[in-house]
Amino acid sequence: MRLTVLGNNGPYPSPGGACSGYLIEDKDTKILVDCGNGVLSRLLKVCDLEQIDGIILSHLHSDHISDIFILKYVLGLSKKREYSNKPIPLYAPSDDKETLNKFEFNNAFKIFSINENEKVQINDLEVSFKKMTHPVEAYAIKIESENKTFVYSGDTSYNENISKFAHNADLFLCEAGVLEEDRTEDTPHLSAKQAGEVATKAAVKRLLLTHFWPEYKQERILEEAKETFDSILELSEQMKTYYI
Repeated sequence: MRLTVLGNNGPYPSPGGACSGYLIEDKDTKILVDCGNGVLSRLLKVCDLEQIDGIILSHLHSDHISDIFILKYVLGLSKKREYSNKPIPLYAPSDDKETLNKFEFNNAFKIFSINENEKVQINDLEVSFKKMTHPVEAYAIKIESENKTFVYSGDTSYNENISKFAHNADLFLCEAGVLEEDRTEDTPHLSAKQAGEVATKAAVKRLLLTHFWPEYKQERILEEAKETFDSILELSEQMKTYYI
């Protein structure tokens, strides 16, 4: 299994960068996780849209979904021109029906509501979900192959679910949306320090940080996470592929 980071900024992209978007691949299976600002053009560099077996949206904030509104036209127009006739399965929270309805265009997607009590099978990959703590309905996502486990935190403040859900993951992609000095009780994101704490508690094999606020120096994010996690730790890099 491998992960390509298409974008890792939030809540807006850095100059020339992109917001949340991640491509998970295993053998011939390809799953797009989140599709924020700037992700579509990056995705088109690494695969054909016809190869996408499923799309998962962790939550419906714009920095995680904005390019879906462009992707729907690409897919919908392709179908109209008979380049394709198969809608892509799209899994998303069901709390914002108005936004979900806007995803509809010419049968581009077949939309399913995420249920944390149900697992989803996408070819040989098993996908499960755990509800997180965020201003809107939001989920962490676990993708498992025969012998590897990938977990993505999505956006969340600290809660007990995340470390349990990420337990023993081979690769834990975790948001580090703020530095600890800027975090308040109502901050809806994990600090880099908290990301390290969660990873340590979960005993993950490898921690990859993401969802960087463009105004932060990334070295500070890394240094802070190192205070609470002493295993394999990296800052995610846009357009880099990580083998799990």
